[in-house]
Amino acid sequence: MITAFFALLLPAPPQAPFELMEGDRVVFVGNTFVERDLAHNYLEAALTARFPERNVTFRNIGWSGDTVFGHARAGFGSAEDGFRYLGKHLAELKPTVVFLAYGLNESFEGERGLPGFEKGLARLLETVAALAPRATFLVSPIRHENLGPPLPDPAESNRNLRLYVDAMKKTAEARRLGFVDLFERLGAGSQEAPLTDNGIHLNARGYRRAARTILEALGIRPDAHEVTVQGPGPITATLPAGESVLTLRGLKAGRYALKAGGLTLASASAEEWSRGVAVEPSEKLREAIAAKNFLYFNRWRPQNETYIFGFRKREQGHLAPEIPQFDPLVEAKEKEIAKLRVPQSQSFALEAVK
Repeated sequence: MITAFFALLLPAPPQAPFELMEGDRVVFVGNTFVERDLAHNYLEAALTARFPERNVTFRNIGWSGDTVFGHARAGFGSAEDGFRYLGKHLAELKPTVVFLAYGLNESFEGERGLPGFEKGLARLLETVAALAPRATFLVSPIRHENLGPPLPDPAESNRNLRLYVDAMKKTAEARRLGFVDLFERLGAGSQEAPLTDNGIHLNARGYRRAARTILEALGIRPDAHEVTVQGPGPITATLPAGESVLTLRGLKAGRYALKAGGLTLASASAEEWSRGVAVEPSEKLREAIAAKNFLYFNRWRPQNETYIFGFRKREQGHLAPEIPQFDPLVEAKEKEIAKLRVPQSQSFALEAVK
């Protein structure tokens, strides 16, 4: 009854399509899935480019190996210490939008660990709800890929994962939160073109597809643009910094490559171009986001943290005043991102492919 009453007090879940608003503070929280995205940043880049006129900040505080109990954040303390640390950090960030990605590490406990996971997830969500974000999304673990020997058959792991994904979905529905089911929606790659490095952790291809899948689940579609052309030659178009769908009309039968700066951005047949082809014209925005996130990572998780802030601070504690000096560096990168996210008129070359 208490849980049901609490659910009634919660705001309605965000209706698709979801939109980021001016001043939003988006925080990605979770395990290895979230932390490893710091090497790719497709999701943040896509969200940034989709709402270029709105000032939105993003913070990634994923921690590899973490659980809803805070195990990986515990340092030399207990899981309870890690959980308190996570709650304190979230409170400092004052998020308005939260993405929570857990369930993978917990799933290795199998069915017997499910009740504990549900309790831990409920506690974490209550901690987040106390911060009053306007939107919270649970992001499920991915399905493990079967990449063949010498890696093990993931069938049993996927059966356990399914239990935890179902529990997350049930919790999201009860609390009227958003839910992204990557287990079902992402799919799997192949041994020739896998989405993971090892069956479990996504590679660059996997993170790119995951970003698209999450945006689709939120009802966010890429901008569509149409240009009428007479054939191969120069094209000028105003495209967003992130992915867009470009439609080219007037092409004769054949295959055509769209290029900029010597790089091929997309290659498709005339028929495919007439229906629209996904194009990501620039990597500059994603590169700036990666640089910003690297600086922020060193701000909140500095190397030798135990020596600077912990029980060995007598050795390097004098460096503590230098850590806040990352703040203006992060701010400078965010100003650069604000310029790069604005759609620009760009010149492209359309070449016939033999």
